[in-house]
Amino acid sequence: MDIKKSVKYIVVAGIIGALIFAPASQVIAAVSGEELQEQARQEELNRITREFVEEATAPVNQTVAGTKSQVGGFYTAKKVQGVAMAPSADSGAAKESFVKVTDTDKKKSTAAVAVADAVAATLSPNAEVGPCINVQYGKLENGKYAATTAGSKGELNVGIPANYRSDNAKYAIIAVYEKGLFKVYENTSTDPTKITVNVDEAASSNVMYAIVKY
Repeated sequence: MDIKKSVKYIVVAGIIGALIFAPASQVIAAVSGEELQEQARQEELNRITREFVEEATAPVNQTVAGTKSQVGGFYTAKKVQGVAMAPSADSGAAKESFVKVTDTDKKKSTAAVAVADAVAATLSPNAEVGPCINVQYGKLENGKYAATTAGSKGELNVGIPANYRSDNAKYAIIAVYEKGLFKVYENTSTDPTKITVNVDEAASSNVMYAIVKY
């Protein structure tokens, strides 16, 4: 399936609000007023859609230390140096698997970050929660997106921002699921620029992954 054609179909069909971040949706709202002719409005919508798809599918956003993600989707997280996934053979992943990866923080995910902070404190008194990403697991079939945890089990790589790296520090990822459930995954990578963890099938299709160093 051509991901860019599929994405364009979704956006034009009206699902764009669930797929893109607020600034872009605000722009769309701004150009949909009565003052613009339909043709101009459609051209602006097409331009925004095209630019968003190009950004969200850019290789740099879904590559970590030379390893490219094996799962298609929208990767827009900028506070980490890439996100790459490699589902395990028994994860239920399929060619239709589709993820939405975005930055998040205590403003956007107040309860989830609070859980991560509390869990981090049990790892070490000096533990520091760093960049957080939100991952929505799903699948894309016939131009329609549906949430599912199938394909969520496997290897997760997250690039560590340069300003968050520390010599001799240990790293982990705290997964926070719906209803406050959580799990800690220890880093298995020896590369100081990335974190690699082997995650279980997600307890919910929407997961916040918080980087923690201690």
